[in-house]
Amino acid sequence: MSSNRSSIFLEVIEGLSKSENISDGNILDMAKKILYSAAQFLKIQRVNAWLMDDAETKLVNLCTYDKLKDDYYVENDLLKEVFPIYFRHIRRNDIIISIEAQKEIFNNELVEAYLKPLDIKSMMEVPILSGGKFKGIICFEQTATTREWSNDEQHFAIALTQLLTLTLETNTKNKYRDELERLVNEKSILINEINHRVKNNLAIITALIRGEMNRSKDKYHKDLFENLLSKSFSLATLQSSMYQSKNYDQVNFSNFMRTLISNISQTYGHDKNVHIDATLGNIDIDISKAIPCSLIVNEILTNSFKYAFDNSKKNNLDIKITNQEKEKFLIQIVDNGIGLPNNYLERGTGFELIDNLIEQIDGQLDIKSSKKGTSVEIIF
Repeated sequence: MSSNRSSIFLEVIEGLSKSENISDGNILDMAKKILYSAAQFLKIQRVNAWLMDDAETKLVNLCTYDKLKDDYYVENDLLKEVFPIYFRHIRRNDIIISIEAQKEIFNNELVEAYLKPLDIKSMMEVPILSGGKFKGIICFEQTATTREWSNDEQHFAIALTQLLTLTLETNTKNKYRDELERLVNEKSILINEINHRVKNNLAIITALIRGEMNRSKDKYHKDLFENLLSKSFSLATLQSSMYQSKNYDQVNFSNFMRTLISNISQTYGHDKNVHIDATLGNIDIDISKAIPCSLIVNEILTNSFKYAFDNSKKNNLDIKITNQEKEKFLIQIVDNGIGLPNNYLERGTGFELIDNLIEQIDGQLDIKSSKKGTSVEIIF
């Protein structure tokens, strides 16, 4: 007979374990199924599930099933300050068997308030544990007469409780997932808005610079605005690369360099025979360093195209970006132009800007120049 009953218990658990309520995290509906099954197959009158509130000050009745009335209802909360001994006892995180529930010392606080009014004689209470923490309890209650709880019945009650625990954990995971999806969507909207504003602002700045450049009446100011325009384009290109990659911590500097080289070549190299050999690899740079680096490279390449080359010979420009030891990077820009003037550090603001930007990235700058060309190396 016991073997047959154990088989029935297993079938019930197996059937309940396939419920979509578990995967959906539908706590109340799953609790109702569990309480109903417990009352029917344990042949008891009352079953109820209680959950501890976040502040751990009370047990909130999730649901109670009364077999005699065939009805579900919600009972009043059990407050820790009213039942301190009982709360302390159930936090042992172990199954509690009360054959004569009204005579157990740990139930003294419940006798007049709960056990006698409902004529509860025997109880089996199984804690709901998640991650080793007490989350609540399921109470299996025998009314009118006392009873002993067999091992099979205890195992059945524990299995039912574990199903509710699984549902609770799924519900929590689903909430975390929904919150994460909300935050990701919110972040995506915010990033799109920021990108839109940055893009528009850069476009406005570029338009203003271009307008001033077109109104310039002398070569000095025209060159000055043209230089600003080049820097503005460099920043816009970097921002676009970062947004398209969907990586907002790092930017693929190799892709950025390809776009920058193409633009500078088209802007300044249309009347010069410049052969470009670019070995760029696949380098990702932290965005905090990518911005100063973009301006440094833009300045160096612009100077090469504007001042190093002429049409009297074949002009070569070699550009490399490589990984170095200890997570460092090396940028090499070498041309075969006419070289820098002896007083190049005193002329203009270009190299002063480069020096300031090198400090921002904690880099090292090495410049070698002769009449056969200029080599610039940046390690950062």
